[in-house]
Amino acid sequence: VYSPALTDFICMVKNTSHLFITGPDVVKTVTHEEVTFEDLGGAKAHTSKSGVAHLAFENDMEALSNIRTLFSYLPQNNTETPPTVNCSDSRSRCEDSLDTIIPRDPNVPYDIRHVFAKV
Repeated sequence: VYSPALTDFICMVKNTSHLFITGPDVVKTVTHEEVTFEDLGGAKAHTSKSGVAHLAFENDMEALSNIRTLFSYLPQNNTETPPTVNCSDSRSRCEDSLDTIIPRDPNVPYDIRHVFAKV
């Protein structure tokens, strides 16, 4: 059910965006457990636990501003060349930490943002 979300870049607004298969009422009926919309499928749940969403924003204006920035990295259509950015790194730059930053054990979590920062 979440697979379409996993193929896109998902942005959510805290306390107003919710994504779940079934709502709090069904959870309560089946498990007798009370959960909120936010706990079940809010921005925090999906950006910090499930990984379905990539970014959470405080409000709609902040979300739209950041989405516009994201779109600025993409071409306008399939025939346009993508935007480029000049790189100041030396061609011979080597980042030794990239050899060890990702754990050998695939079951050990790591923060991909640290990898991106090194690249």
